Amino acid sequence: MAQESVMNGSRKVSPSYIVGFAGIGAAIYYIFLFLPGVPVIGLPQIRMEIGASLAPLLGLILGPYTGSIAVLVGNVIKTLTPPNPYGAPFILCAPLSALGAGMLAVKRWRAAVLILITILVASMFTPPFYPVTEHWYVYTLAFFDKIIAVVLIPVAIKMLGSGRSTMQYLALYLIIFIAREFDKAFGNFVFSLPPVYSGLFGLTDVAVVRGLFTISPLFYVAQYILEAVVGFAVAIPTIKALLRASSISEMLFVRNLRGFR
Repeated sequence: MAQESVMNGSRKVSPSYIVGFAGIGAAIYYIFLFLPGVPVIGLPQIRMEIGASLAPLLGLILGPYTGSIAVLVGNVIKTLTPPNPYGAPFILCAPLSALGAGMLAVKRWRAAVLILITILVASMFTPPFYPVTEHWYVYTLAFFDKIIAVVLIPVAIKMLGSGRSTMQYLALYLIIFIAREFDKAFGNFVFSLPPVYSGLFGLTDVAVVRGLFTISPLFYVAQYILEAVVGFAVAIPTIKALLRASSISEMLFVRNLRGFR
């Protein structure tokens, strides 16, 4: 057996196991991506993948880094088969979702807050929102739910550590919802870059781009809430099943969620 040299909680785990689990995770996530997508209003070239709502689950099972790598590999394969240039700029969105979920599961909330705030601040300086003092309305409609997600992070962490079963389950739902907002925030940032909205999608008028950010924001928030419900509904039985298989769960990041046993 390969020498166990990488720490993974209470046990040392061989790097070959980590690579193997990441590969399995990538394959599972790739299958998730074949679920029907939801068209983006005003941009028929791209669809929001419902399967991506399960990206946080891989972060919870495999950890923030292994899980995000697994999601990234699945995304790359899906984007290349067949080649989809419209999806390529958004490849990192879902991996960020897995990263956020994994961080929040072990209460690394400061790092999660920093990542999300960095995306929010960077977006202020892109053409559709700059200067934000002039285009605050557009920025608010595009990012209000992401700002709410930042506020919810310490709330979710407090609930997770409450020791009360009901609160912990609610915390898990919030973690999945917040993790999906990492995806959406980064997606908005990427689309607000001129090489993407102009070079790739041919939208040369920035006013048109601003208009797209203001179309049906409540529709998208409702979708994000539903995505979190789907992710939560799958996560609970999956986490419980893995925790019952202690020989496997002790090698996985999911061991940190023993409270859901």
